[in-house]
Amino acid sequence: MKNNNERKITIGLFVIGIVYFALMIFPNFTGAKDINMLAVFEKDEFAQLSHVVRMLTPGETLYETLRHFFVYIYYFYGYPFSFFSAIMLLPYRLIAGADWASNIPVMALILRQLVNVLPMIVAIALMVRLQTKTRPLLQVLGLFVFMLAIPAVIQNNLWWHPDSLAILLVVLTFYFIDRDAFRFGRNFFLAAVACGIGFSVKFAGAFFVLAIPAYLVWGVASKRIAWRRAFLLAFSFVLVMFVALLVTNPLLLLPQERQEIISIHLWQFGKLRTGYYSVNPEWNLTPEKINRIIWPYYAQWFTLIVILIGLAKGIASSRYRLLDVMILLYGLPYFFTAATSNIRPLYFLPMMIPLASCLAHLFPESVATTRPGPQKLGAGSSRIGFRRAASIANRLLPWLFSISLLIQFFLYLRMDVEIYQGVLYREERSPSIAFYGEVEKILDSLDIEKKPLVIYRDLTAYVPPKPDYEVLMRWKLASYDYINSAQPDVLLLEMDYILAFTKPDAVETATDVDDMIAWQKFYGDAYADQLPGYSIIFQNEYALALIRDELLK
Repeated sequence: MKNNNERKITIGLFVIGIVYFALMIFPNFTGAKDINMLAVFEKDEFAQLSHVVRMLTPGETLYETLRHFFVYIYYFYGYPFSFFSAIMLLPYRLIAGADWASNIPVMALILRQLVNVLPMIVAIALMVRLQTKTRPLLQVLGLFVFMLAIPAVIQNNLWWHPDSLAILLVVLTFYFIDRDAFRFGRNFFLAAVACGIGFSVKFAGAFFVLAIPAYLVWGVASKRIAWRRAFLLAFSFVLVMFVALLVTNPLLLLPQERQEIISIHLWQFGKLRTGYYSVNPEWNLTPEKINRIIWPYYAQWFTLIVILIGLAKGIASSRYRLLDVMILLYGLPYFFTAATSNIRPLYFLPMMIPLASCLAHLFPESVATTRPGPQKLGAGSSRIGFRRAASIANRLLPWLFSISLLIQFFLYLRMDVEIYQGVLYREERSPSIAFYGEVEKILDSLDIEKKPLVIYRDLTAYVPPKPDYEVLMRWKLASYDYINSAQPDVLLLEMDYILAFTKPDAVETATDVDDMIAWQKFYGDAYADQLPGYSIIFQNEYALALIRDELLK
């Protein structure tokens, strides 16, 4: 009977996962008609893709081919992310032949589906099974669907990024610790491997800093190991974790590459803590950001309370205590780190997915089939009354929790539809693509003979790759020095940067004063139509376009 139930659960999870995976295909096939369109919707995708393509591009020699594959250059995330992305693209690369890199929509779809959607489905399914060891079929599948519908999960499934891989590695660490169950054997060291790779992907493994020491201390307190062995195991865990980190990031063994990787991560940490262009006084988790991020993307306040009740009940249970204590001790340092950084909905996923799985503890594993017989009144009547009240509460609470979660689920669906449709129709609704359409009409009407036309665009200003265009883009944005050197014919400048850089306190709050002074001067002059040698030809709420004066003659 148990095997039959397990088989049904496995089939149910698989079917739901397949349907969910298929639903993500439609929006994930949008926003990628060409390489520049990636930047319009996700700058990270635009930045990452060329490096993965390079990894799969053969060199003139075997050494050069291997160098392409291992020296991945984009060091903002660990090598496992680039490696897994390249492996997922490899079958398509072999089938499509020499022209493979030109089909941006197919590559984007493969990467979004296989590097983000698939690992997320697996991570949530594994987390659900960890928390529903003996639960009925409908409870398991219901929790699986509920967690897949979390809006932050939906949003994270609609791009290509390392977060799903990081979450899967966090869940695998929980899985191996749960299987180890204080035996301190093979599964303990497999947890170290998963933790080390998770650290290398996006530092997700670093937040086990409380959980693993507590696990060892717990082992000592329960007399399963002695202190001497605990210290040896702690050293061994760190060593295995470090080896896993090195093996999956071999460039750390090369001094020059290691220094560059460390420098990039230090720079990124600094920007996450302060801001990219200006110091943000509300970078932390303010009440306004809770209303904008936590409630709509994760859970309303009443659902969070229910989740915490589930966590407490799991900790009180001997069967789930170990796992849920690990979840709690992982979540504490993660929350305080994420809450004091550049807040985005996806940043809380590695913490919230394990927490949400604790909802499984709110429902009984079996339903009583008998009713208690009549009780005799007497000295123990108060105790009987308490037991009766507790029995009634045990029957009512699951229904109350179910109603609250049902309300939350419908709130999820409303947000999910909004996110899904927003991505599905993003090309038609994009102000960047619409802006380019208006600029293109003007350029065509001018009948400019100069070919190719050199066009500078800000980061998300769209310009399609065309034989008649040479498109320039600079991560550090435009300035007089850059424009005078590059000599573009057309400038497409985003209004967001113009308004941010021309604020009265822009220089005072800048993370880099020299850069801000240069941007303020350049973008301010462009907005006032006082850029020497250029004139505004089109402007709307999204951006403004300027053209070299000599091309207007």
